[in-house]
Amino acid sequence: MGKTATAQKTITKRPIKKLSLPRKTQRGKRPQRRVKEETNQLIALAAAEFAIEKKATDVKILDVRDITSLTDYFVLCSGSSALQVKAIAENVLTKMRERGIKPWKSEGWGANEWIIVDFVDVVVHVFSETARSFYHLERLWSDAPQQSVLDKAAKKK
Repeated sequence: MGKTATAQKTITKRPIKKLSLPRKTQRGKRPQRRVKEETNQLIALAAAEFAIEKKATDVKILDVRDITSLTDYFVLCSGSSALQVKAIAENVLTKMRERGIKPWKSEGWGANEWIIVDFVDVVVHVFSETARSFYHLERLWSDAPQQSVLDKAAKKK
């Protein structure tokens, strides 16, 4: 009988690593609020003024602090065409960035019917006239105190 050589493998014991679950990324999570309430109201008023600069109509600020924890203020305004809706939203976005207030998110740039610019504590909704009458957010948030913002130049005339 012939001898068969059997190779023995030596197993070295390695320390077992603890498996950890993958960490959830912070991407996509809404940032924490960091601004005082008075500042949020000033941000909402500034956003409304910047919308009026591009001839936005029916500009309203809704104070939703007591109704929802999502945000403090909604700024609602309308444009007469898709091009004007885009111009209003771009003006609000650029003027706020110039003042150091950066948006968390903005959506709706494809259709230009309803553009949302989210500054966390203040959310700006720029509607076309048809989309505004269809969604009618003033009725949805009717419990919130509303403030109409008028064009200062139109007041003087």
